[in-house]
Amino acid sequence: MGQLEIYILLFGVIILIGQIFNKSPVPTSLLLVITGMVLSLIPQFPLVTLNPDLVLNIFLPVLVYHISSSSSWKDFKKNIRPIIQLSFGHVIFITVLVATVMHYLSPELSWPLAFVLGAVLAPPDDVAIVTIAEKVHLPETIFSILEGEALLNDATALILFRFALIAVVTNSFSPLHAASAFLFVVIGESLYGYILGTVLGEIRLRIQNPTLHMMASILTPFLAYIPAVKLGGCGVLATAVTGFMIGHRYSMRFTPEFRLLSHAIWPTLSFAIQCILFLLIGLDMRSILTSISSIPTGLLIIYGSAAVATVIIGRFIWVFTMVYLVPKTYFSSRRKSDTTPPWRFPFVVSWAGVRGSISLAAALAVPTLPAIASGINPRNLLVFLVFCVIIATLIIQGLSLPLIIRILGVHKFGLIEKYNAHVAELDARKKMVSAVLHWLFEYKKEVKNNPKLYGEVKQHISEYKLIRTHLNERITLHELKSPHDEKAEALEEVFLTSQIIEIERAELLRLWRSDKINLSVRNKLLEKLDHRAKGFPMSFSLS
Repeated sequence: MGQLEIYILLFGVIILIGQIFNKSPVPTSLLLVITGMVLSLIPQFPLVTLNPDLVLNIFLPVLVYHISSSSSWKDFKKNIRPIIQLSFGHVIFITVLVATVMHYLSPELSWPLAFVLGAVLAPPDDVAIVTIAEKVHLPETIFSILEGEALLNDATALILFRFALIAVVTNSFSPLHAASAFLFVVIGESLYGYILGTVLGEIRLRIQNPTLHMMASILTPFLAYIPAVKLGGCGVLATAVTGFMIGHRYSMRFTPEFRLLSHAIWPTLSFAIQCILFLLIGLDMRSILTSISSIPTGLLIIYGSAAVATVIIGRFIWVFTMVYLVPKTYFSSRRKSDTTPPWRFPFVVSWAGVRGSISLAAALAVPTLPAIASGINPRNLLVFLVFCVIIATLIIQGLSLPLIIRILGVHKFGLIEKYNAHVAELDARKKMVSAVLHWLFEYKKEVKNNPKLYGEVKQHISEYKLIRTHLNERITLHELKSPHDEKAEALEEVFLTSQIIEIERAELLRLWRSDKINLSVRNKLLEKLDHRAKGFPMSFSLS
């Protein structure tokens, strides 16, 4: 079976699993990992492995750009300190900790090799974190911190990974050179991303054709990522900064047609990549187990358990130290302005450090290395340990995260925030309606001598008055009842409009089938109905 047929089969599996477990509270990503592991045990199933070049050079920039362009820059700035502590400090700390533990357990594992393993295992996966976190009621602060960390930690890890791999190959390492190069990459990529985001944003503002704009949108992450990599960087920082620039400064100025198209294409593209990555992680199990079959099972259990425990416990140590110890010791001048979060918040942040496809892709990118003690292939051992950590954190932490959030009561903070956000949404809509009414009343004075236009303005005024009254009633109801069923309320709000659109669509279909209209007219009217239906309700992904 060729590669094309295999990937068609894999997407078929994704659709099947997604449909069967559509209403399952378990994230689809975790179900796909388990499905991949089960399929890998079937001898007749094609042997599929994760292609590191495909992941690091195509999938990674697309996912980083999509997440950054749809993230809140304001929330990112608000939580900049914990994000930096996790994205840079935590990654460096885990790299050193893993390297130390694994070198102590296996002295024949050289320091450079141990640091390669540490750098690969250090970053929680952006895809895994976001897909799992979106399924639970996380407080906005926690979600923003995890999302911000996920965007930047790959950059730190990939830079450390590159230095460690060079040390393995050349058998030499200069801490001063590594530190200066690291600083140069961070500053250089950030500056490049800022400039590129500004230039591309201005160019894309001038593209009126939504299809061409969509092509430019898909090209954007690669324009940020590839040149940065070619110049010696990691590409992740440049892509993330470019995405922030586009999403924060330009997205609202793009045409409505492009936003509708973007809303349809980007989430689909991102979802497809996420799903195939998680499925491939599980499918890799057979080849990974085969590659380490010569290593004693007892040794593998010791090494795997040590790696998993170090990564999980190390994150707890770092997070709680940064939250409760460092501010009191090194940031005493800022203590008055800082609000110490309840211990449940850092616990959830610590438990959410799941690893994923980026770590596995980096491990698979390690070249073949000379055998170490007992003929053990260090590359195969490294890939196995990375696989153990990924599976353990995804399955153990990923599956238990919703339960832990409920047990600790953290979900209540998320529900309250969601409730307040919905009230703010209703209030914003009311103010928007009031602004329209103010303009209509002023405009009515200008067109009083134009009977036809005057009548249309009066009709719009009546409609918007009804909308404002309805919003006032809903805001009042919100103040009287809690908790609030947003889904039921949304259904109530759109029921009449959706029914009207469905009746129009049915009549359009009848006219088409009876040859009253041609294909062009049918498609034009159908597109108008779809645009109306998309607004009840709708959310944009402005990439």
